[in-house]
Amino acid sequence: MLFTALPLSLLLPLLLSPVQAQDQNSTSSNSSAYVTDFISALESAGYSEVASTLPKINGTTVGNQLFSQLSSGRNFTLFVPDNTAVQNVSSKITSNPTLLAEHISYHFIRGDFTNTSYINTSSGGVGGGPLSTPTSSSTQTGSITPNATILFDRLFGVGRRDGSGSSNSSSDSNPQPYSGIWPNVTLGRTLFNAPQFVILPGNKNQVLAWTRSGENGNVTILNQAQNITVVNGTTWRNLFIVGINGTLIPPGNLTTALTAVNASAARTLLSGIDLPASNGASAPAIKVLQAARGITLFLPDNEAVTSAINGPLQRWQNNQAAQAALLQNHFINGTTLYSTEIDNSTVATSAAGEPFTFTRNDTGLFVSGANNFTAQIVRPDVLLQNGVAHIIDSVFFAVQSDPAAASSAYASATSEAAAISTTETGPIGGIIGQTSSQTPGQSSSASESSSPSSGSSASTASQTSPSVSSTVTGTAAPGQTSPSTLSTVTVTATPGQTSPTPSTLSTVTVTGSAAVLQQLASRGGPSYGLSWLYSMFFSILAGACILAV
Repeated sequence: MLFTALPLSLLLPLLLSPVQAQDQNSTSSNSSAYVTDFISALESAGYSEVASTLPKINGTTVGNQLFSQLSSGRNFTLFVPDNTAVQNVSSKITSNPTLLAEHISYHFIRGDFTNTSYINTSSGGVGGGPLSTPTSSSTQTGSITPNATILFDRLFGVGRRDGSGSSNSSSDSNPQPYSGIWPNVTLGRTLFNAPQFVILPGNKNQVLAWTRSGENGNVTILNQAQNITVVNGTTWRNLFIVGINGTLIPPGNLTTALTAVNASAARTLLSGIDLPASNGASAPAIKVLQAARGITLFLPDNEAVTSAINGPLQRWQNNQAAQAALLQNHFINGTTLYSTEIDNSTVATSAAGEPFTFTRNDTGLFVSGANNFTAQIVRPDVLLQNGVAHIIDSVFFAVQSDPAAASSAYASATSEAAAISTTETGPIGGIIGQTSSQTPGQSSSASESSSPSSGSSASTASQTSPSVSSTVTGTAAPGQTSPSTLSTVTVTATPGQTSPTPSTLSTVTVTGSAAVLQQLASRGGPSYGLSWLYSMFFSILAGACILAV
């Protein structure tokens, strides 16, 4: 009778503890075996230089974390450089195992980005056909949820992407990542989060951006010093491996980005005007912006800045406060707002406290600032180590400000960024300008973007806040991090089965505390088979019997 006072959520950890101990002991060996097999797969696919590089990072903290995530069973997309590109990597990187591991982590994207409807009859570079099947995936309420058959296929390794039992209409010998068509882009969240190189709000990982020149054109990686394109694709276990003809360099600071996109006029302007710094003093705007954690800049191009300096800006050349307000009306503080997250319902507040509104139509993406000045975004998503810049074609001639509104928006943005713990496993904001030939290979996408409360610096009406989610549906991949208020995990096994035996369960639903549910979720994944499902089923049954006594 004593146990009748204990809730089931407190009994489950005790009942599952033997399984947890067994899983913890096997984690290290599973990771080592995965890395060994991964290296062999890369060698057989023709990526011998990358294969020979991976052992160099084994044993580093960053490398161990990377391998642990890859062996978890969750889906990832790898943009893998060809042998020539790897041979040309600077010795400053290759001689430092930790720095090397950090750069390698920027080549991995969370989620499966296979475009299953893309047909490319051309081929080139190295890399063979699919080597194996993907494994598990996870979804969060508010995103597209795959049907039971898809979940079953991904959980138990059937429905291969190599054509055996697949309805995939793409050319399986050379799959491509799905992508927006320029000027639309696609962004994925990488595994790169070195604190000295990534200063994003909420300590989020850095992103990678790419685009496609046409509906059937090859994919080009953006924000790189050289022209890097996708040359082939293949699959191995839970990885979609995309061959590229160069190595990826993570985004640098604002000064580096301005130089890369030849925004010399904007750089001169930002260097010559002071803004309030975090310590209360004033400093050149470019230094203040580089020190911010999370920023979205709308930077006029060279022609617009030159025209403004020779014209309207002259009236404020001796008015430092007006110059500062004008610059502040060109950026959002505390928020990183990528172009794919913007639609006609998006609103934002500038660092001067004035409103931003946006319009997306067939002619492009437009942003309107204070005084109803409107500019077109002519080059979206210039990535920065602490945010993003969008190049626009005109200057917002506005010097009014609302410090109270600016302060409130910044406080709201920073608190919301810190509260969101989930991570995207699909395109950030979705695919803009998607056509019939753009079909995701995996329909699940867990988004970290939430719908900020009124007064925040940026919000989109179509976004769903994970802070109020109540269900996670999917294969509950090991190591999955769920929002703090989740109360239910639903695990789909064999669809269409109603037998009460664990091996044929079609749905298992468990309700309990967030901590207990995350422990249950971490038991999932093909590498564990059905052992965790058996344990959970009998634990629930045992708990129910105790409660009935």
